[in-house]
Amino acid sequence: MRQVPKETLLSIQGHFHNVMRERAENLIVEHKVVLPELAPLLLIEKPEGWFPIPGMYGGFRYWLEGDGENTKLVTESWCRVVEGSGQRHEITAQGSQLVKEGFA
Repeated sequence: MRQVPKETLLSIQGHFHNVMRERAENLIVEHKVVLPELAPLLLIEKPEGWFPIPGMYGGFRYWLEGDGENTKLVTESWCRVVEGSGQRHEITAQGSQLVKEGFA
C-alpha cells in the first residue's frame, strides 16, 4: 500500500481536477459529472484508474507513481473521435505539466 500524506494527495487531486476541467469543462458541467477522488488508489496494489467523461468519447486514464511527498499522478486523456487529441500530464502537489500530446 502506498503512503502519501493526505495534504499531498488532496493537492494532487485538486490539480488533476483542474486538468480535467481544462480538457472537458463544458461536458463536466452539462452532465453534472462528479470528479474522481484519488484516495481509493492508495488501497489497491496497482494504483490506476479510468474515468470516462460523457460526450467526450474518451476520458482519463490515471495512475500514481512514487511514494510520500514525491508522489505524482500521471494522466492520459483523449477523445476517440478526434485524431491526435491525446495529452499526457504529470501532476504533483505543486501543479501539473503537459509532457506529451498528439497521440491517440
